[in-house]
Amino acid sequence: MVKFMALAAHTLLSSTAATSTTPTLQLGTKVGRTNPNYASFNVDSSYNRGFFHMNFTNPNLLAATASLAPATIRFGGTGNDYLFYDCQTVPGRDNDFYGCLNDTHRSNLLALATDTGNDFLFGISFDMEAACATNDSSYVWSSNPTRVLLSKLSEAKQTVWGFELGNEVNNRAGSDSHGACNLIPKQQSDAMLLLSGVLKEYYPNIKERPKFVGPDTGYKDAPNWLNATLSSAGSRLYAVTHHVYPGIHRDNFNSPDALDRVLNGDLKWYPPILREHAPNAQMWAGEDGPTSGGESGTCSGTEGDPHNVSACGFYATVLWYADDLALRASHGFKQYQRQDLVGGRYSLLGTQHDNEYEPYSAAITIHPDFWITLMWKRAVGLNVLSVLLSESTPKTIRAYAHCGAPPSKHPVPDYLNKSAVSSSVTLILINIDNVTTTTMEVDGVTSSSSWTLTPGAGGPFNAGALLNGQTLPTEIADGRPIESVPVVGVMRKDGKLTLPPLSVSFVVVQGVEAC
Repeated sequence: MVKFMALAAHTLLSSTAATSTTPTLQLGTKVGRTNPNYASFNVDSSYNRGFFHMNFTNPNLLAATASLAPATIRFGGTGNDYLFYDCQTVPGRDNDFYGCLNDTHRSNLLALATDTGNDFLFGISFDMEAACATNDSSYVWSSNPTRVLLSKLSEAKQTVWGFELGNEVNNRAGSDSHGACNLIPKQQSDAMLLLSGVLKEYYPNIKERPKFVGPDTGYKDAPNWLNATLSSAGSRLYAVTHHVYPGIHRDNFNSPDALDRVLNGDLKWYPPILREHAPNAQMWAGEDGPTSGGESGTCSGTEGDPHNVSACGFYATVLWYADDLALRASHGFKQYQRQDLVGGRYSLLGTQHDNEYEPYSAAITIHPDFWITLMWKRAVGLNVLSVLLSESTPKTIRAYAHCGAPPSKHPVPDYLNKSAVSSSVTLILINIDNVTTTTMEVDGVTSSSSWTLTPGAGGPFNAGALLNGQTLPTEIADGRPIESVPVVGVMRKDGKLTLPPLSVSFVVVQGVEAC
């Protein structure tokens, strides 16, 4: 029997179709539900991502961000733990270990969310400079800078959706690795409890109080850190967040084993910890990108280096991104924060110089992964379904299903009913084979409308992408959000679907009742 690892928790193999040579798909039952903001993204204040050079009032950036609503903009990353709020910008002073979020930059950043129909999650500094200067378990986080920030927000009548505290604090545990500062879990959990109390003080009305999420752990001994912090502070959290970078590059971008690696990684230990210590909190991917780290977002590679295997900014990461979004939704994730929206080469959007916006209305580059987020908003409902695949299904086919109304104000059209999709079933079908086209049949389907992403000219290691064979835009330069999907769907009046090599298909089907 073929084992379809990508959906091991929720996918069964259909014995009734075992003798068929054509792969078939049957819809199963509802297994979960995501947030409307599920496919979200981050803005990292790290100096090496160009944060302090960015013009967040750029109309093209605003248009691109509005195109991906509704989402949560998580303002977080390494730089947030070196950020100061009561300061004046001094040219040349900002660096990797110091950042000044002045009032103007903060207002513009918040407007990037509020003016585009998105929520804003503010990552509060753990003051890593002071923590590492202390370099032992005696460091105590001070709430005074946060109180300054909250007062500034109140005076400016600015609101945020939520707060978190610290970015990958667990990676600073011990003293045997780069950047380690001998921190222990209790220091972060005590700080979380203190911040929770401060939020109650500043927002006494629970209905108006911002949400509190965390602890945003990184790679280093994350299970033990989460167990320790959540056993103390888990009851205070709206959502638990953990970073889930997979390490996708040119050598493994279409490998089933690479895509399935998370099944024996965080998907094995992360959900049980939440069930034990934070059963009322949502499970989030706090950060996810094709690969972690890298100065200026280069994904740990240097352009022109023959040993550079980075796939960042290329079509190749589209396959992983679509699969990871769908896979994690099928395993109970409520929200997914992509690193990053802009600022670094594994971002959804790019700038003229990768680190600044000049002039004010400079065009914004669209990286191929942007289209996965846009299509998810336009075509994918919140209810997660299981799927049943026949034994003849190649292991290079990844299949997922959702139903219900997509969260965007501009859903893809239901061509047959002449209306916007309201409660249809959407399949997310991914063919990671780089040569073979697969034809599938979907049981019970009478008709379908599909949108299929494939590589543009030059193949997967280029920045171009096609949708139903038509070249997609590579920039936004007119200040106008993308509302309607720029390519019409391919309609069929049967249950057959064609999946080209290295493709991601969003298929809205009729004839089945699943929600």
